[in-house]
Amino acid sequence: MRKEDILYVKDMRFWGTHGYFQEENKLGQQFGVDIEAKIDMTDMCEKDEFVWEISYVALFKAAKKIVEGEEHKLIQRVAYRIVEEVFATTPASKVSVTIKKPGAPIGGIFDHTGCIIERTREEM
Repeated sequence: MRKEDILYVKDMRFWGTHGYFQEENKLGQQFGVDIEAKIDMTDMCEKDEFVWEISYVALFKAAKKIVEGEEHKLIQRVAYRIVEEVFATTPASKVSVTIKKPGAPIGGIFDHTGCIIERTREEM
């Protein structure tokens, strides 16, 4: 039976040009990203061997590639693209991505806006 251990990276920060308004695309802003991936890490635990595809590095690179290298209107799309990238580069069975946008132009005082996209490999 396949185990579902959890590998995660929290509070990653990247500069991106995502947003519905032209000013957001032109000026850019900081985005926060959290990723949780369910991955069977039994072999790593038993052998004490590093596996690139099952590492914090793989999750960090997936987030960085999408947030800094692409431009989307919606943070939901950014989160979804990160989920796709994690599935493409790791053996994860389930991925949850949280995007935090502290500079959303909504005219009020708040810490950040955001969304969470969760998918299983089968759903993709």
